[in-house]
Order: sequence, then structure tokens, then C-alpha cells
Amino acid sequence: MASTPLLSVTLSRDGVWSVNERGPSRVAVAYFPSKWGAMKHAVRVARAKRRCRVAVLERDGAVRLAHDYENPDPSQVETP
Repeated sequence: MASTPLLSVTLSRDGVWSVNERGPSRVAVAYFPSKWGAMKHAVRVARAKRRCRVAVLERDGAVRLAHDYENPDPSQVETP
């Protein structure tokens, strides 16, 4: 079983929010001027993946909030 990708949302010292994506096949960083923009991006990416964890981190790296997303495999979903 592959490890679950992690999206971490953090505030840098200069006031810019970043979303860091780490997974078995991808590492990416995106920057946003607001927490709202960073969170919208993180949730959008998490919903597009089969499994994913989104974590909001404090400046010291401690996890403030985390949520796991688990979406059904589109090939396994029955349509009426």
C-alpha cells in the first residue's frame, strides 16, 4: 500500500501562506497571500486524490488541525 499524500498549510515568517504537497510520486509547493486561498487550494487538491491528509501547521511545526480525505475510486462507483 502506498503512503498517504500529505498537504501541509503553513504561514511563513514573511506572512505568506504555503501549501506543501508530499507524496510517493510528487513534491510541490504553492504560495498564497491569504490563509483562505491556501486552504481552498489544499482542499481542492485533496478532493482530487483518492486518499490525502491536509494538516495546518503552527510556525514551530506542530499540527494544529488535520483532516483525512478518502474519495472513492471512480472506476468502482456504480451509477444508477
